[in-house]
Amino acid sequence: MIAADWLGQLYTSTDSGVSWTARESSRSWKSVASSGDGSGLAAVDYGGQIYTSSDSGVNWTARESARQWVSIASSDNGQHLVAVGNGIEIYVSTDSGANWTAYDSSRNWIAVATSANGTHLVAAVSGGQLYTSSDSGANWTARDSSRNWISVASSSSGSHLVAAVSGGQIYTSSDSGATWTARDSNRDWISVTSSGDGSKLAAAVVDGLIYTSSDSGATWTSEASARHWSAISSSDDGLKLVAADYGGRIYTKD
Repeated sequence: MIAADWLGQLYTSTDSGVSWTARESSRSWKSVASSGDGSGLAAVDYGGQIYTSSDSGVNWTARESARQWVSIASSDNGQHLVAVGNGIEIYVSTDSGANWTAYDSSRNWIAVATSANGTHLVAAVSGGQLYTSSDSGANWTARDSSRNWISVASSSSGSHLVAAVSGGQIYTSSDSGATWTARDSNRDWISVTSSGDGSKLAAAVVDGLIYTSSDSGATWTSEASARHWSAISSSDDGLKLVAADYGGRIYTKD
């Protein structure tokens, strides 16, 4: 696993979160991503560069240029990366971060997610729409309506998507983003995650609880305690979860 400490370091764990090792330097880390086997890692520094590692976080290489990066996602093999930020275009790499190509338009992107093979992408604009791509980012289609989107997640195939609205509802799609269904209630959602098949979902609320679903978002159950949650992530089978309490600790669920 990999976790980022805002204005601190990156941290990696190889024992399901029991112990952690500090990596790289203290920066304005905003988002992290991992390949399926955990060897290929990527992180974005808000106002700085993109950083990648091919040895599970031991060594890091600065990539691209200094921008207002906010979110990054990785394919299962770690070769396809997609990164977004405030007031910039969508950036895609097909060589593990060595080279990047800008696509679409400059928008206030807030979150991005990818399918396992890096072909199907979904990105969210803060105060704007959702956008999906079925050709690794070359072309994008606007989806749903303008909302205060905060987080997105994708199944391995890219057909099942989930997106959260800050102060609004959770939205799910089973057709790669063509249509969306509102789920649960209006809450201060901050982060969502999905299992590989898209059936098991989890979402975290700022200063609230964590909610999980085992039926692709149709029904939700509250879990954990109220904390200042800032991020949540899931294993491929959806049975293991890891969540970060901003200013607090990292919590895992087996």
